Amino acid sequence: MERFKHTAHLLTVVQTCRRQGRTVIDFFAQALLANSNNYLSRPSLLPKY
Repeated sequence: MERFKHTAHLLTVVQTCRRQGRTVIDFFAQALLANSNNYLSRPSLLPKY
């Protein structure tokens, strides 16, 4: 059951990136870099108002 939640979360990220016109690979690359480097801010999927 847990893996289905992970799959659902990944699909949500993919769909959100596509709707925002963002590259999924770039988003995940930024997230991984930010996770390995505490000085980088993590990318957000929330729209900026």
